[in-house]
Amino acid sequence: MTENIKKILVRPKNKVTETQLHIEIYHALKEKIKRNVLMTTFPAGGGGRVRGAILKRMGLVSGWPDIQLLHNGVYYGIEVKLVNGKLSDNQRRIHKEIIKQGGYVEVVRSKNDAINAIKDWKLYRR
Repeated sequence: MTENIKKILVRPKNKVTETQLHIEIYHALKEKIKRNVLMTTFPAGGGGRVRGAILKRMGLVSGWPDIQLLHNGVYYGIEVKLVNGKLSDNQRRIHKEIIKQGGYVEVVRSKNDAINAIKDWKLYRR
């Protein structure tokens, strides 16, 4: 494992990072979500200004949820935040627009929050 990957995955002083929480939630959802739900993640944060500038030039719109699901033509977004994490103005704006267009967005702060969201959305595999 490269040093850069170790820095991302190794907990600093037993503190869980948003990246670690994102990974944990993705794998939990992968096990519990209905088989006909499409799911992807795109963690756009991190990587520095150069990566951010490249992604912006490629058309990335800031504020989209970290985990994206599609089921029967309906979009579901899961925004991963740590306990004290706050939404950016762009996130609030995009989430509001997604909901306005008939999609769903949930901000989650734990694996259990994410599981509860897919249960509420009837995307949970029994």
